[in-house]
Amino acid sequence: MILTTPRCDAAVALNALGQFLATHGYGGAQLVHVGNFFRVPINSNGNVGDLIVDTGAPHSLIFRASVKRLGLTETKTKEFIGGAFGKGREYFGVATIQSLTMGNCTLLNLPVAVAPGDSENGMFRQYGSSDGLLGLSEMVKYGAVLDLANRLLFVRPSGPSKAVAIATDSILVRQGYTAVDLKIAGAHLSVPADVNGWPCHLLVDTGAFLTSIDRDAASKAHIGGSRTEWVAEGIGKSSGRVMAATFPTLRLGGYEIRNVSAAVVAFDREMLGRGTDNEMAGLLGAEYLSLNSAVFDFNSGTLYLKPKTTR
Repeated sequence: MILTTPRCDAAVALNALGQFLATHGYGGAQLVHVGNFFRVPINSNGNVGDLIVDTGAPHSLIFRASVKRLGLTETKTKEFIGGAFGKGREYFGVATIQSLTMGNCTLLNLPVAVAPGDSENGMFRQYGSSDGLLGLSEMVKYGAVLDLANRLLFVRPSGPSKAVAIATDSILVRQGYTAVDLKIAGAHLSVPADVNGWPCHLLVDTGAFLTSIDRDAASKAHIGGSRTEWVAEGIGKSSGRVMAATFPTLRLGGYEIRNVSAAVVAFDREMLGRGTDNEMAGLLGAEYLSLNSAVFDFNSGTLYLKPKTTR
């Protein structure tokens, strides 16, 4: 359940989209842009913290070190912790946040996973002192509109709305955005892509530090790379060494990004859906989503992109 008022206590003036949402049943929260990540300040059971907004996380998650500080009680499970690079040797826990406030929105009885956060300081998962992740399932459930350009997250108490989707599309197209279809594939968010002329799908991940291509997919797309000293780390286990690559174009639906830089790593086959109809070639990370003013509309399952303007 979510309780909210039809206004948004944002620290910035709302644009046309924000004004529309704030007067049509949405509450909003101001995001903080730290490095490549977008954090939403929270109050959990009266305790202050923040969560990384992570469309690559299937469910919301609290790092184990923050459980007591946020007033939570963990129940252990027998499910191994896994992420982009496979499963580790530790187990997930579960907990329930009785009252989670973000901006002028309060979510009640929010279930969350619990996992250790001590391995998230690598190249891909530099979460630093954050308390956890706000995951995909909550954004879908509450018809979220995630506006990275204006650092705002909107959620709606009664869930997705077709009428809101139609109005959002009209507003953003008039502002010069290009619409790209999204789909949920194996509990992940997927976008049709063309990597260096090779058609594929990418997992859309605001919690990924860099856009990255799986090694096998890079070979198919005729993408080389140079060795680095970086090590990719994620929840569960690390992937080992990372290669750096550049290629001329990346197309996302009808939207084109030129002169692309990306990492090349060995992803977990299960996470990528290898051998299935939902197979993905890698991750579309936070840096290109930010540089292209991404707006996610979970009412319609659409990603809107346009080049970021300099001020």
